[in-house]
Amino acid sequence: MARITLFRHAKAETPAMQKSDFDRVLANRGRRNADRMGRFIAKNDLLPDMVIVSPAARTRETHELASAHWPDIPVIYRDSIYEASATNILTAIESLAGDAERVMVIGHNPGLAVLLGNLVETPPPDADIFYFPTSCVADIGFDAPTIGKIAPESGRLMSLVRVRDLSDDGPL
Repeated sequence: MARITLFRHAKAETPAMQKSDFDRVLANRGRRNADRMGRFIAKNDLLPDMVIVSPAARTRETHELASAHWPDIPVIYRDSIYEASATNILTAIESLAGDAERVMVIGHNPGLAVLLGNLVETPPPDADIFYFPTSCVADIGFDAPTIGKIAPESGRLMSLVRVRDLSDDGPL
């Protein structure tokens, strides 16, 4: 089963006039949350075959902290997913991970939330899929052997986990 996991970067520092949006790093809370979500991903079989990461400072730092709990997984930093539309993110996924079974994207809203809505055929009635806060992870499964064989809007939401839903040992 092909799977796409969308991971929104952790909480970043407040924007400041003297620093570009691209260079914003994680706030203390964001660093803690990226670490917690990384441990959750490792414990709950959400590890991908490869990770595609926006090159912005906050997404790179999210990946660094989360992946400290993972085995060595190939990572690609892709300029085209910084502040990208859902279409551009999906294009990056298809071009970089077509032969993979599982891929993770660490990126930004609104692109990730819109992509989630575009990939899932029928969201569960109790899942607000468009509420995609920082450190949120959505795992979408497809009846296809690889990413290159998936059809948009045919995915099943396997899980949607917000960091606030985690206890020290996993979801509440």
